[in-house]
Amino acid sequence: MLLSAVTVGGCGDGDTAGDEQGADVEEIQETSFWSDVDKWVGKKVTVSADVNEVLNQHSFTLTGHPESDVDEVLVVSATTADVTEGQTVKVTGTVKAGFNAEAVKKDLGVNWNDPLYKDWIDEHYLVASSVDTTVNG
Repeated sequence: MLLSAVTVGGCGDGDTAGDEQGADVEEIQETSFWSDVDKWVGKKVTVSADVNEVLNQHSFTLTGHPESDVDEVLVVSATTADVTEGQTVKVTGTVKAGFNAEAVKKDLGVNWNDPLYKDWIDEHYLVASSVDTTVNG
């Protein structure tokens, strides 16, 4: 499994500033994202990891970090993501809490089979703004 540093974008003035909110761009240790996903809710992040499971053309899961309690995280996207299981990808998107398949489906304007997401109800998830499949694993 490959997992690299996560980058978080905020609305600062161009300075970088550790873990403070408002930092323009922040690089954190790879385990930081996976060990406390709650900390990143509402923030834009970029994470590189292996695709664990492809649910459909608009969603897949990323493999979690071995040193965290998070086994994997759900990634959803309004655009189709042409990914395969085991492939290393770099995803940029916003971390959300409280997954609700019907509400997310409506927000994204996609059509999917809600029962596929029964294991993800009320879990954290990542709404992808981009999925880079050219990452070398």
